[in-house]
Amino acid sequence: MLKIITDAKTIQRCRQQLARRIRVAAAEKIPVVLGHQGASLRARVWWSEELGLWFYPSKGEENRYWNAFGTDRPRSDASLSITCEINFAKEGIDRRIGGAFATDSRGRIFVVHRGKLGGSRKGVGKALFEKRYRGVWMEMDDGGEEASVAVVGVLPSPRFARQVAQFVGKIEKIKDMAAPSAQTEIGFDDLRLREELLGTRRCELYRDTAGECDHGLVVKDLAAALKIIGCKFGNDGLRDLLALDPRGEVTIFQIKTDNLYKSIQEGATRLLVNSLRATRPPRLVLVLPAAPDTGKEERLRRLNIDVLTYRWEGNHAVFPGLETFLDIP
Repeated sequence: MLKIITDAKTIQRCRQQLARRIRVAAAEKIPVVLGHQGASLRARVWWSEELGLWFYPSKGEENRYWNAFGTDRPRSDASLSITCEINFAKEGIDRRIGGAFATDSRGRIFVVHRGKLGGSRKGVGKALFEKRYRGVWMEMDDGGEEASVAVVGVLPSPRFARQVAQFVGKIEKIKDMAAPSAQTEIGFDDLRLREELLGTRRCELYRDTAGECDHGLVVKDLAAALKIIGCKFGNDGLRDLLALDPRGEVTIFQIKTDNLYKSIQEGATRLLVNSLRATRPPRLVLVLPAAPDTGKEERLRRLNIDVLTYRWEGNHAVFPGLETFLDIP
């Protein structure tokens, strides 16, 4: 279980570290008119083309640090709408504020969110977040109360800025879902990556929260690699990725961020169950950060499950020999 951080000096240091990590990924600072709590203000926001994210940090007012985020590329001096805010109490606990810093038993610091969504659209709020958000969920000791929170990212991670961008992108999709619910089942005529379906639903248990924060990033990086070699791809909330190669061959990928036996077992089970939904026999691939030992790999092979490994280069996962692995001419 995570535990909320309440000390003012620690919160201030964490908030400064958050701002530094995102600013490093941003190449521009753009003047805009920023909508805020029914008013507007002139501000200079940080923009990262790579992340598709703008960021505006502020010391806020009273007992709140204000951090606004959005996904639209800002136009100089134009009005800019906020996709979401990740705000923090300056000290103590304020459950009216969505964001918080929390620590685990190993001393790692996480940014978490209680699911409080702002916006003027009907139906946008915490209930929608709890119903629709898929990602990393954890239980947190919230000052003597137990609360389920969404984990935005691991503050010390070199991939933290990408984790934040992924969270903001999901919030944007969730707000769009305030309209009638979207179709999630994959059809071959509509293969695409649905970022809002990366991860799992509320209160599912994880073994390694920090590793799970990278899960969606690995899915997105694999999708990008598949696109380069000419594959179509999509996801539906059940399968991490389903790919259709230029020959019409179907591959189902299940991605794990560790090599624990329980993770491998769970990944193999999901592949076998989800293959039953396929209209044609698919190739089953378990994606892992390292090759399993010979015994485990042999047992997977007997189940007709292949193993694809990835490694981190900078902030991105790479998949050496993917084209050869898929035997694409």
